[in-house]
Amino acid sequence: MKIEVVKKLSGIKADTLVAGVWAAGKNDKPEMTPAAAAVDKACGMVSAAIEAGDFTGKAGDIMALHAVKGFDCKRVLIVGLGAKDAMSEKTFIAAHRKVGKFARGGSVALTSAEWTVPERDEAWAARSAVREMLFASHKPQGLKTKGEPAKAITDIFWVSDKNPADDLQAGRIAAGAMLWAKELQDLPPNICDPQFLAQAAASAVEEFETAASKADKGRLTVKVLDKNAIDEAGMGGVIGVCKGSAVDPVFIELAWHGASEDKAPVVLVGKGVCFDAGGISLKPSRMMDQMKFDMSGGAVVMAAVKAAADMRLKENVVALVPAVENLPSGSAQKPADVITMMNGMTVEVLNTDAEGRLILADALTRACELNPAVCIDVATLTGACIVALGNDVSGLFCDDEALTAEMACAADSAHDPVWPLPMGGGYAKALESGVADIANIGWTGGAGASVAATFLSKFAPKCPWAHLDVAGTAQAASGKSGGTARPLPLLLEWLTARAVKGTAKAKGKKSSAKKSAK
Repeated sequence: MKIEVVKKLSGIKADTLVAGVWAAGKNDKPEMTPAAAAVDKACGMVSAAIEAGDFTGKAGDIMALHAVKGFDCKRVLIVGLGAKDAMSEKTFIAAHRKVGKFARGGSVALTSAEWTVPERDEAWAARSAVREMLFASHKPQGLKTKGEPAKAITDIFWVSDKNPADDLQAGRIAAGAMLWAKELQDLPPNICDPQFLAQAAASAVEEFETAASKADKGRLTVKVLDKNAIDEAGMGGVIGVCKGSAVDPVFIELAWHGASEDKAPVVLVGKGVCFDAGGISLKPSRMMDQMKFDMSGGAVVMAAVKAAADMRLKENVVALVPAVENLPSGSAQKPADVITMMNGMTVEVLNTDAEGRLILADALTRACELNPAVCIDVATLTGACIVALGNDVSGLFCDDEALTAEMACAADSAHDPVWPLPMGGGYAKALESGVADIANIGWTGGAGASVAATFLSKFAPKCPWAHLDVAGTAQAASGKSGGTARPLPLLLEWLTARAVKGTAKAKGKKSSAKKSAK
């Protein structure tokens, strides 16, 4: 894909040109951006639509113009931006998602540098615009044998006096990583099993090595533990969960070495349950097919490492993914079983459908061995989080104030919202067991997301640690739309800012965790 920065609209040859119009304020008419005004000067169609009341500039509105004289474009998309004084990250990102769906592939010229978002710079605009447009433009064919896949966007022109080339490329890489994660999410479980996930990680390494130049200083590596190695490592949680399946588990360690070896790594842990029937504590059959998405956390953290490598971030980043299937059978783990985890703790398994926390506990113990600077886990962990926050906002559990603020800033920047939820304290009492060190569910009922996070905290490294419960956000609530690749935008904003600045404060803006959910 070619991404080019151009200073003037004149001379651009593109399939689609994008320009914006602000909605009317009190007693005012809609206001054209400079690019829209230039289009209108050539054809008069924008002002005509405004005068007729057919286009108001309302956020989300879009109008296609064709055969505009003076512009070498198949179509001009006029995008409604909403009120100028109400422009936000959400509006900006939604506009580019709309453009992605209407662009119909080919080359696209963006004049988004004119769409000012308060307290955001053009670097943010370039990164966000490209990421969201490319991700939204992708219409997967899946495994259908009929029909034509959607045409891809091949070239992007960014119209501006500035040159945010690095951020434009960062947006492209982020979109590619999101689509890679989504493809894994959307595959059926008879294809995307634990072995397939391991091969996907290995393929990412092979592709990187093929594309890397001799000047590259970083390395992308993968290590995969098979069932015997997992057992020898003492990962009782992983072994216990997989006992009912004929498919062996794997433990994937995908690592980007972008800094010196003595620099402590960022460790990302992802839940990789490739299908979750609940085990002996069997789930209801209705919508059980959606349990193919229970490996979303694993796909996202691997994609984050893949993107870190493609961006050549000066960080060491490791993804740890315990990949299993959770199925019922004569050999499956039973309610009331007691298992011994990698760190030596014993766990009473009161519900085999609370399996994600068991494999994550072993992965967090492995993270401890890496002496990380910071650790974040991502998991479609609890239905309780969906009850609490719905399908738009991920649950954030973190006792470290600085890391909480960093996560919130990245969430705001990527408009990948989170909301802080409590853990520890009284929730720990709910996990008391009469026969083991801890139970895997709370005997008191209620606050399931907080109780699950409290369980994980018993195994987390002593470094700053955050848990993201993405049960409601990892897949689209609309069903057929499939995986969303969330919270990958958040993680990449955070990793990029950390690599550049040494801290994850988003460019040009302060934030709070609660604001990110708005």
